[in-house]
Amino acid sequence: MAKKQTLVGIDQDGGSIRAVRLGLDRSKGANAKASEFRLLETQEIEGSFTSDESLFTALKQLRDKMSISPADKVATCLSGKQTYAAEMNVKKLPDEEMKSMLKLELRKTMPFEPSAAVFDFNWLPADPDAPKDRGVPIIVTAATSMALNKHLNVYEKAGIRPFVVEVLPIAAANSFWSLRKEESEGNQTFVILHVGSDMCTLIIDGDKSPFFNRSFGFDMPGVAAMPANSPDAMLQMSILSDELNKSLTYYRNTYKNDNISTITLMGSHATHSIFEAVGKKTGLVIEPSQTAQIVGRAKPPVAGKFDLAVALAMQAA
Repeated sequence: MAKKQTLVGIDQDGGSIRAVRLGLDRSKGANAKASEFRLLETQEIEGSFTSDESLFTALKQLRDKMSISPADKVATCLSGKQTYAAEMNVKKLPDEEMKSMLKLELRKTMPFEPSAAVFDFNWLPADPDAPKDRGVPIIVTAATSMALNKHLNVYEKAGIRPFVVEVLPIAAANSFWSLRKEESEGNQTFVILHVGSDMCTLIIDGDKSPFFNRSFGFDMPGVAAMPANSPDAMLQMSILSDELNKSLTYYRNTYKNDNISTITLMGSHATHSIFEAVGKKTGLVIEPSQTAQIVGRAKPPVAGKFDLAVALAMQAA
């Protein structure tokens, strides 16, 4: 393996493509810490990417701007109704038996047919105090074969070959935890909100808290274009707050967990002052993610904007 690598992470939604290039010096060993990555480049292409053709054109432009080559390890992200991520407890079986068992279990909760999906799982640390009959915790991720193939085809047509394809809730959680890998957070539970151009993804997670995620539609660019204190803007942020409170109430009641104090924002508008209204309505501190600030650049980008792309690039290492 080469001692020095360049890694590219690409975060896309219907209105923007955000990409980063990271450098990593492998001379210190295989298990890199977040502080050992170096942010070399950021790029953003704005537009309307609701069709394959418009996305292809933008990705080709991105490839040329960043000089993305086959030597770069590229990580991308899938989102939407044809993706799935969940934590579950299962009986520990040999890896070759796990997928057969999961196909049966996932039929109970997954919004699409498991036989028409591509899915993976990762073992999580087991709580030593948990009842023996509860099973072992895992994170399961899935996407329909159709969605994954469509995603790969448009990237490869544009001359970019993804090395890693992650689903958005896991990518956002990885971005958040990359700041805290070396820390012990105890029983604290964290809320992460990724704000895209037309969809918000809420993630709740913690060292000893069950992983939860939910996505819902929200026109953030339209709201961001309004005067911050206008009645229309306040109405929309009230609607967003109600959606968040609904999920937070469900989580607190279901898992008997109320150790939540902050919402960490990711996305192009993570630093917008309009989110102060969400803090007031939810009673939580609102703060932008700082993942891109830890990867060694003299002038870091706007907080939250490229954080998902940074975490994706790290995943490609």
